[in-house]
Amino acid sequence: MAVDWGEALRVGGTGFGTVFLVLVILAVAITLIGLAVRRLNRSQTNSKQEGK
Repeated sequence: MAVDWGEALRVGGTGFGTVFLVLVILAVAITLIGLAVRRLNRSQTNSKQEGK
């Protein structure tokens, strides 16, 4: 039973790359959501202060 190391490296590299791609996508999504929440909180805080 011979191991095709080229195929093994390709499959492993594809999996490794996919994991990092998903992590980067999640990091970007979380950053964008954080920015949106921060802006919403600022606008709500400013409107409450103006209403005083």
